[in-house]
Amino acid sequence: MKKIMALMLISATMLCTACDKNTTSSQDMSSDVFSESGEESSVSTENTVLSTDELCNVVLNSIEFPAMSKTEMTEMLEMIMDFSGYGIEEYTVYQQAMSVHLCEVIVIRTNDVKATADALEQRKDVLINQLAFYPEQQESAKNTIVGSKNNICYLITHVDAKTAEKALLEKI
Repeated sequence: MKKIMALMLISATMLCTACDKNTTSSQDMSSDVFSESGEESSVSTENTVLSTDELCNVVLNSIEFPAMSKTEMTEMLEMIMDFSGYGIEEYTVYQQAMSVHLCEVIVIRTNDVKATADALEQRKDVLINQLAFYPEQQESAKNTIVGSKNNICYLITHVDAKTAEKALLEKI
């Protein structure tokens, strides 16, 4: 019964937040700069540290996701993991707007990569063993990738998570 109530809460929240936050846009990885002579030049930001929001956008734009919304409600975030621990400096969470799909993107900048990755592995276990009911959801959950690079940890739940991970790793 608790699982059903949690799913209903998640679905209702996703639908409410999807109305105004269901779009993701690609981020332009270059910026225009004017030199002293007034000439415009393009400066690559490859060495710039991207925010977790920007890294999530890289993932979301790398493959086709269902409508996704940024999760910011404390109650929802607490159901995912404890974002106050693990030396977390910054995080961004996107979930599917409708519970028919099981897609999730979490990108975290942390001081404790191992503990954060372990927490994301626990989230993956929940996705696989508690939240995946339909065949498409089970496939997405089964293909969930948890990984890290430098001080960034991530979880990508999607049937084609490997392609999304490749795009993310190129930007970290």
